[in-house]
Amino acid sequence: MNRCPHFSTCSAPLCPEASNVEKAVWFPGEDICKRSGIDFAARQRRIARAGSGSGTCFTVSMLKRDIVMTKALQGLDPERPRREALASWLARHKGKTPLSEEEKARRRDRFMRNKRQG
Repeated sequence: MNRCPHFSTCSAPLCPEASNVEKAVWFPGEDICKRSGIDFAARQRRIARAGSGSGTCFTVSMLKRDIVMTKALQGLDPERPRREALASWLARHKGKTPLSEEEKARRRDRFMRNKRQG
């Protein structure tokens, strides 16, 4: 039984209810899952809003990466073999790394200095 109320009417290529969602691809401009709480759907919306990735496609494993979404973000070239292109993309986009306590303190100090000067 599908838990998504939109399952029968939705045409999003990446559906969390689909058994092959890990193999599917999404092109910016295509429909996005309307179900709330889906992490990859939130990233799809950010990509669509930024207007990035034109002419390229994204997989669920790419969309699950916690990376910075910018206009410069590009997905996979659909003409290139997917396995090789995906491995290369994932190697380049490692995701955000948490800041150390030292780095947080350094940035806080710099912010306060700039605030006092400005």
